[in-house]
Amino acid sequence: MRRLTAILCFFAGLQLHAQAPSPKLQQGIFEPVTATIPAMDSGRFIDITKAWANSFTRREEGYDASNVTTGSINISATKRNAFRYQNTGEPVDNKIRYTLQITFTQTSYTLKFVVNDIYGDGNNLLDYKLPDYYNSNGTLKDGYQGLEQSLQRTVNDIVASYHD
Repeated sequence: MRRLTAILCFFAGLQLHAQAPSPKLQQGIFEPVTATIPAMDSGRFIDITKAWANSFTRREEGYDASNVTTGSINISATKRNAFRYQNTGEPVDNKIRYTLQITFTQTSYTLKFVVNDIYGDGNNLLDYKLPDYYNSNGTLKDGYQGLEQSLQRTVNDIVASYHD
């Protein structure tokens, strides 16, 4: 019985260690997250990142890779229905253009999720940026209930997909 408990604890520890990082949303800005990875050279890391971006965005509008160096890469893409909120009882879905700013070493990476643009109905670019949905005291403005939870869920899904 003790062996079984020890084995279960071991595998539970592995599962917790393998869990993807989760960027936290603070007043419209996501905090960077860091994760460890198996040792690899920068060329392989970049190739794997581009392959993931190609696969992940195939149903959207594709992706752009920029600022590619031996220690960083930026991946820009769009995500339909990235966040939803209720405004006077009416559900509103928004598409975003985002950038994953990734810096890396042989054994870790740091990822910063940035929402560059927000699109409304009919793919119209909105003047609003994510921080504009917040009051100066950091609370969400009235009329945007559900925004944080739905956007956090979308970002967690993207980051978890990248991490896996």
